Amino acid sequence: MKGIRSVLALLLAWGLTADDGNLTKSASVDSSPPGRTDRSGATHYEHFCSGCHGSDGLALSEEAPPLAGSSWVSGPEARLIRIALQGLRGPIQVGDKTYDREMPGVGRRLSDREMAALLSFVRSRWGASSTAIAPATIKRVRTASGNRSRYWTVEELLTAP
Repeated sequence: MKGIRSVLALLLAWGLTADDGNLTKSASVDSSPPGRTDRSGATHYEHFCSGCHGSDGLALSEEAPPLAGSSWVSGPEARLIRIALQGLRGPIQVGDKTYDREMPGVGRRLSDREMAALLSFVRSRWGASSTAIAPATIKRVRTASGNRSRYWTVEELLTAP
């Protein structure tokens, strides 16, 4: 039962849609209009992330790591961007606990502007950073990742420039 709840939470949080078995992508990388970054970031967080990480960033269960107080949130922005774009697989240390789950990336679902709003919201709420992440930074990291379709591992993230 625990496994079924995890899968359902992932699907709900991910907002999975299918078109002949393929994930749909935002119309264009910069398709969303400029505007209320905080509000749209919170909306994207609730849609894609809260199913596992909780609305309060403390995680819904012991299965997903909390975002609140996590060095993965407050650390280098490029590392957080990579996780959000392509996802993360394998063991990750958060606080004094190790989690070994998969987190799907949402890079194929969100434009650079939407991703910047989402991650700026996360960092301002739980990473003690008031500096917004710019859509240009998302674009730079997305471009540097090329056509990467596999999840990141902690080892890769820690050695990536």
